[in-house]
Amino acid sequence: MEVFNSGGPEETEKVGKKLVEKYGPNRLFCLYGPLAAGKTTLVKGLARALEVEETIVSPSYVLLREYQGKSSLYHLDLFRIQSGEEFVEAGLDEYLLEPEGIVAIEWADRIEDILPDSRLDVNLELAGEKKRIIRTRLVT
Repeated sequence: MEVFNSGGPEETEKVGKKLVEKYGPNRLFCLYGPLAAGKTTLVKGLARALEVEETIVSPSYVLLREYQGKSSLYHLDLFRIQSGEEFVEAGLDEYLLEPEGIVAIEWADRIEDILPDSRLDVNLELAGEKKRIIRTRLVT
């Protein structure tokens, strides 16, 4: 487990960038944390590491946004998904297997029962108005 302390959004983005540099671009990132914990901000850092030029926005209403940089970035937000079964019914389960590029899933706890064994869990905790504690755990 690795722990990062963030003093604000810019630092949270930097953590995302560092995670891509450390774990590589073909990885499933499962993001956990309450509303406003910085999950989308961390994804902005993943995108920066891939040199994505588009503005990263939360896919809350569309479930999935795709971006292209040096590699693909698939950004899923499961706030509106209630179960692994609903995730599969939406046809999103293909993003769980051997990702080509980065797959970042916000609210991954909603599909805990179908997550693969190979992933990076990233837990963002509120530690003040702008401060966050970010804990990572590589699951293999």
